[in-house]
Amino acid sequence: METGSDDVSPKVRTTLAERLVRATRTVDLGGPPPKRIFDQVSIVAIVLDPSLRVVRYNRAAERLFGKPFANVLNRAYAESVPTLADVNRSQVFQRTLALGVPAEVKEVEIKEPRSGVTFYFDFVIDPILGDDAQIAGISLIGLDVTERAKLRHQLTEQNEDLKALQQVSDWLRKTMDLEKAFFITASALTSAEGGYDHAMIFTVDQDREFLVGRSCVDSLKLSEVWGIWRGLTSHDAPLQKSLETMQPVLARRWGELTEMIKQVKVPLNDPKSVLVHALRNQVTVTHRTLDDEPELRVHPAIRQHFELQSFAAAPLMAENEAIGVVLVESRRPREFTPEQLTMLEMFTGQAALAINNGMIFQNVLERAQRDSLTRLYNHGHFQEALRNEIDRAGRYGNPLSVIMLDIDHFKRFNDTWGHQTGDRVLKQTALLLSALVRVTDLPARYGGEEFALLLPQTDYAHAMELAERLRIGVERKVVVSGPKGEKIGVTASFGVATFPKYAEDAAGLVSIADEALYYSKEKGRNCISGAHEVSAQAQETRKRLKEARKTKRLNKPVITQVKSTAVSPPPKKSSASSSRNKRSGKVK
Repeated sequence: METGSDDVSPKVRTTLAERLVRATRTVDLGGPPPKRIFDQVSIVAIVLDPSLRVVRYNRAAERLFGKPFANVLNRAYAESVPTLADVNRSQVFQRTLALGVPAEVKEVEIKEPRSGVTFYFDFVIDPILGDDAQIAGISLIGLDVTERAKLRHQLTEQNEDLKALQQVSDWLRKTMDLEKAFFITASALTSAEGGYDHAMIFTVDQDREFLVGRSCVDSLKLSEVWGIWRGLTSHDAPLQKSLETMQPVLARRWGELTEMIKQVKVPLNDPKSVLVHALRNQVTVTHRTLDDEPELRVHPAIRQHFELQSFAAAPLMAENEAIGVVLVESRRPREFTPEQLTMLEMFTGQAALAINNGMIFQNVLERAQRDSLTRLYNHGHFQEALRNEIDRAGRYGNPLSVIMLDIDHFKRFNDTWGHQTGDRVLKQTALLLSALVRVTDLPARYGGEEFALLLPQTDYAHAMELAERLRIGVERKVVVSGPKGEKIGVTASFGVATFPKYAEDAAGLVSIADEALYYSKEKGRNCISGAHEVSAQAQETRKRLKEARKTKRLNKPVITQVKSTAVSPPPKKSSASSSRNKRSGKVK
């Protein structure tokens, strides 16, 4: 019988598709058919056969991968749905087929083709068994975990930011140097992942009249900057010298940016300034704030040098007092998330403590380095600065000049009109020197009535020109009142020397400038002399000048009183008249 022959016929071979149908069949309990449920569920569902070809593929998968079922059916997944290669990056498909063990792959990043939006999915891979208990394929179930993944990434970034903040705080605690604190703070903001292109620091001046620029750093690599911080905090060398030793290119770039920003002075009474707005209201301001408050503006000097496509300004708060502002900017458009602004505020809060401590330490140091009467730097600081500038000038081949000056007949001020009058002479002379020199120059009270000026990158000719301007300035503008209201004119004598033209080291430079000063005294005072003139003198004359420096045995003529406030230059004494006065012991 045919039926009998069917019963004894060889085993019927089934296709893979038929096995999958039986393996995935369900008991019919009514309701919608299983295929409709499979297609309409919101989770991504895919079935692969043992050869890893796609045999089931629901509509959620079509939407995610942007390919209809007909285009992927019976095709290898790697060819038809290449994104699944990320799911199988650890060969989980093959392992599930071989061992029959379920697997899970978390947070696979998938970009939707049409919108370009990035999603994150968790995939569960299960084996599918046939009626013969053999593995007939695998199923992939994908669950959208985008919100969870974004939150985890956000928490991870915040954790990394907090770690970086802790590290920066540790480095800041290792230094009391204000300039180093500025550099560490600014470079931390530009070196972190996703950092800013520039970070600028402004602080309130001592008179609380201006916000003044203090430091500016551009983008750096985080690994690079850690090494720099370690070098800065391991020894006491000044910031500029330390950077020149470790990173000469960076030192030059940082120096140029910082000098640029130091020219910025924002009046604290400017209601339209973005920086002042952030400082006074103690709030973080961004470029979006300008949309709501169009009257606000960035200082023109900052706009001139920086694009400021996107920026944020956060106040530096120490002990409930605003001491400055940190300005970060990007050349590319970007939006600041609330989390980024919160982290910026946390960072500036930590930096403000270090900067405030540095400012307190600097004030103490300033008192130790400055003369209490004239507020110029004192002898000790001048010598230290001179040694540093000599090293720098020698390294880069730049000239360095020194001007020494001495108030003529200063003892007579004290003896005739009292020490208060002498103090006024010193104060007015110091004010004049500070007003007539450059920011990079260093005026100092060298001792008694003697002053010194350190002039980096200044050659001999320009130093002589400056000395003459200073001599005229002292003669015409330094006028003090005696006890009875009388007006008393002041003059000074000057000596000039330049490294390396006339000296090989700091001691030699001061020595020959001092000789030139006393040569001016011998010439009749109220004049300038340079190292060139001293060098041309005979050995005997130079020996006599050195002795004069040691003993200061010089004639002291009477100082002429000036009857009116407008002081005209006194007539220059002839050398013959000076000689007669010395011989006779009389003073004109």
